[in-house]
Formats: sequence, C-alpha cells, structure tokens
Amino acid sequence: MAAHEEKASWRTMPRKDQLAILFLLRFVEPSVKYSVTVSKITNPQNTLFLAIEESWTTAHSQGQTYLYYQLKSLDPSLSSGEVIRQSATMQTAYIIGQCLSSLVLGKIADSPRGGRKFVLLLGTAASYVARLKLMVTSVVSAVALGFIGHFYQGVILFCLEGACNGNVATARTIVTEVVRDKKYQTRAFVLFPMAFNLAILLTPLTAGQLADLPSRFPGRFGNVWLLKNYPYAPPALANGAILLFAFLAVFFFLEETSPQLKDRNDFGLGISRKLITWISRLRHGPSYSRLQDEGSHTSTEMEAVGLMAPGTPESDLARRSESEYDEERDGVEQEEKNVAIAQQKTKTPAVLPLRRIMTKNLCLMLLTAAIQEGHTAAYTSLWPSFLSDPVVANPYTDALPFRFSGGAGLAPSDIAITLSVVGAMALPVQFLIYPRISQRLGTMRTWRMFMRGFPLVYILVPYVAVMARALGNHSPATWTFIILVQVLLMVCASFLTPSQLILIRYASPHPSALARTHSIAYLTGGTARALSSALSGLVYSYGTSHALTGLAWWLTAVVSAGTCLLSLFCKEGNGHEIWLSGDEEA
Repeated sequence: MAAHEEKASWRTMPRKDQLAILFLLRFVEPSVKYSVTVSKITNPQNTLFLAIEESWTTAHSQGQTYLYYQLKSLDPSLSSGEVIRQSATMQTAYIIGQCLSSLVLGKIADSPRGGRKFVLLLGTAASYVARLKLMVTSVVSAVALGFIGHFYQGVILFCLEGACNGNVATARTIVTEVVRDKKYQTRAFVLFPMAFNLAILLTPLTAGQLADLPSRFPGRFGNVWLLKNYPYAPPALANGAILLFAFLAVFFFLEETSPQLKDRNDFGLGISRKLITWISRLRHGPSYSRLQDEGSHTSTEMEAVGLMAPGTPESDLARRSESEYDEERDGVEQEEKNVAIAQQKTKTPAVLPLRRIMTKNLCLMLLTAAIQEGHTAAYTSLWPSFLSDPVVANPYTDALPFRFSGGAGLAPSDIAITLSVVGAMALPVQFLIYPRISQRLGTMRTWRMFMRGFPLVYILVPYVAVMARALGNHSPATWTFIILVQVLLMVCASFLTPSQLILIRYASPHPSALARTHSIAYLTGGTARALSSALSGLVYSYGTSHALTGLAWWLTAVVSAGTCLLSLFCKEGNGHEIWLSGDEEA
C-alpha cells in the first residue's frame, strides 16, 4: 500500500531556516525604507502619494514618520505641498534606480560569476552604503541619511540604493529554488506579503518614537550636541543596525541556490558551520562520533592495524600491505577527481540567452501582472486623498448616480486608523486562509477568481462620498462602508499577490532564466506603478473640478476588467518550456 502523502502545512514546511532568513530580509528592507517615508495627507490637488511596493498595503505603509519633517528642517520656507513633492521625488528616484538596474542584477544572479546570494548581499549592502552623505565618504548609508544637508543629496542616495537593490526579485527566485514542491509554494510565497505587512505596521511606531528627540524631550535630550544638530540621526542609526544584522544573517547562513554555483565553496557558511559545531561541543561536552569514511577503506585499514605484535613478520607484512593499499587508493582517488573535473567541464549548465526568454506565455503573464500592479498602485495613490477630500454638496452640478463632488472628509488620524485596522486583518488572512483556499482551487483559478473583485471595489469606492454627504462622515454607516470596501480589496489582494508570484515563476521558460524573469517582472511592475500613480492623480484632480469624483475610480475599474480578460489567455507553465542541450542529463 502506498505511503500516505504528507499534508502541506506550516509545520511541515521544508527549509524553515532559509525561509526565516528571507522573511527577515523582506521585513528589514521595508522597515528601513518606510521609516523615512512621508504620508502627509493634504488637499489632493497638491498631493503626490507614490506607491512603490507590490501590493495595496503600500497605502498604509506610508506612515507619517520623519522624512517630511527632516526635509522641512532643511528648508523651513517650503510649503507643505513642496515638501511632499520633494519626498515623492526621492521615492521616484528609488523606483527609477531599481528599473534601470533590475535586468543587470538579474543577469548577475543567473551568472556563474555572481549568484543569488551575491546579489542579496549587494542589495543589503547598498541599503547600508548608498545613502551616504556625499561629503562624508566613510559613513554607511542608512546612517548617513540622518545627516544629509540638502534635498538633492537624498535624491542621489535613494537613486543609488534603488540601482543596487535587487533583493525583491532575487529573494523570490531563491524561494522557488529552496521550496521546489509546489504544494508548499503557496505558503512560501505568502511569507513576503506577510513580512511587508508586519514591517509597515510596526515601522511608523518605532521610527516616530526615535525622531527629533530634543524637541519632544528637551529636558533629557535638549543639550545633546549630536541630537541637536542631527535630530533625525537616531532612527537612521537604528536602520543601519538592523540592516547590518540582516547582512550578517545572509552572509553566514543563507545558502546559494543557483544550479551553477551550488558546489562553490561558501566562506560565510563555512565559518558559521564551524562556529555552530564548536558551540555544540561546548554545550554537550566531548562525545564519540562516527569516523567519516571514504568508500570502505576505513574499515579495511582498521582491520590491518595493531592486533599483531610490532616487529614480527606478520606485522611487517601488514605494514607493507597497508602501504601498497594506500598508494593504490590514492591513485584511484586522483583518477576519480580528474574524471569528475573533466565531466564538470563538459557538463556546464546551459544558460538561456536573453533574446529567448520572452516567450508568448511569459509576455502575456508579465503584461497582465504589470497592469494589475498598475491599477492597484492607482488605488493606493487615490484612496488616502479621497478619504481626506472635504465633503462637498453642490446642487447645481450634482446629478446622482454619476455626477457628484468631494470625498469623505476624514482627518489624517481617522484615515490612519482605518488603514491600520485593515492592515492588521490582512495577516491572519494571509497566514491561515489563503494557503487552504489556494490548495483547493489551484493557483491559476485563485488568481483569476480574486482578480474579479477589484473592478467591484473601484465601482463602489466613490459612493463613500455620497454616504458621507447624506449621513455624515463619522456616521456608523459611512465607517462600515469604508471598512467593507477596504476589507474586500484586502482579501482580493491577499489571494492574488502570492498566486501571481507563483505563476510568474512557472512562466519562466528555463531554470537558468529564473532570476532574470523575476527581475523583468519587477521592472515592468515598477514602471506600471510609477506611471499609474501619477496618471491617476491627474485624472482625479480633473474629475473633482468637474463634479466627477468617480471618474478616476471608474476608469480604474475598466482597466481592472481588462486585466481579468487578459488573464484568460495566460497559461500555467511548468518553469521549463524551453529545453537546451544537456538539460536531460542535468
């Protein structure tokens, strides 16, 4: 009788140690980035709310932390709108840097001269080094951001960091190679959105508590020279510390997963393994361990030694036999090494060239995913501005159900509450519900099914303004409607995002193109997010001035419906659509 197949669960997940390191890395980077991100919500006509990350949660990730006030301190004459534009420019510089470098980093990750781990170390080091204040060339980046003296220095630092940081795409590649069994991949890929959600929920609290200590606690920190001259250095120093911790975790404990580099000696892993062995011996004391054997010669050697008295003819014969055996064994081992080296040279893994990566299915998948991320970014850009837009009632221009003006008229603190509550609800959905539903429906069906919820959300959102005008912006009915809209979008995004990552992974036409596939997907998605954020703001501004608050939302719904149609032409690949010479033997 066939053995019962082990059921997929969090408890039975393979390679938990490697996944924990990737989770840590995915938690640390948004923590550092969004501790310096601004969400100063003002009138939508002068607000640019830029979406950067992979899911709708970017909206509430933009915590009201210290970058806004740091830029304001550099030039107190700036208006609120000008400061927000500067902050948005710095975020745009990060996206541009990532887009320009994503293909190059993907090539390095797939190259035998680079590798996945090298790119992760490079990206983490870039976050630690690239924010360097230009005149201080020996200070690390995350620390240096606290010491910038001009807005343009921050722009350059963010651009450099983005250019060197390919961690998102590379980490996704490593997950697919660490967790090869498809039944576990639904849980493996949902770890990234979970880490991101957790980071953006905790980051505003910690960063806000560390920033500008002399003004908040003048009695304790008012006379500290460093804090008086650089009031935003403490959160930057904290960022540097957690980035260093992540870098060391990757260097010492993460394994290289590239098929071309798996057998390469890893200096960091070697040190950590020796250290773990040494600590284990200290804890448990000396103990007997099995001798490492090579073939069966160890037992043969033991049998040839020492039961006979030294100096006897029998012992001399044994020593001669042992010497002859050692010489013969050394010769055989050397011959085997030569054969292995020759075979390794003749069986170098084939690499799919870039011109052959873009298959029809991959192009369709990338196009659909980019449009999906684009309209999701439009939501994250519009939603806070729409909620903060004052309630307007104009009987001369309004004509329900399509012509009306204004928004919900909520204060920033009210908006933060709604976003935080829904963001916290996303964690149990991702951890408990998504893996079970995805395993039951399958990845492709889950992706297509929950994609259909986005047009419904975008159609309903504008009517929050109608309810706020009719019932009051703090009425239970208005708040219930706001929460329901956000919960619906959160559920759809929680199911769609990890499913989309898995489908992109299997749309890769060859294992050697995996890192480049994720890099291209990240490039196209980032470009779509940047463009849609800017365009949606322009359309929303036009609509509000012509009593068409819903115009931007309903156009976004049309785009989302088009994405649903495109998804019908996508196929679930196997990750090896193209076969190269030598693949069969690999």
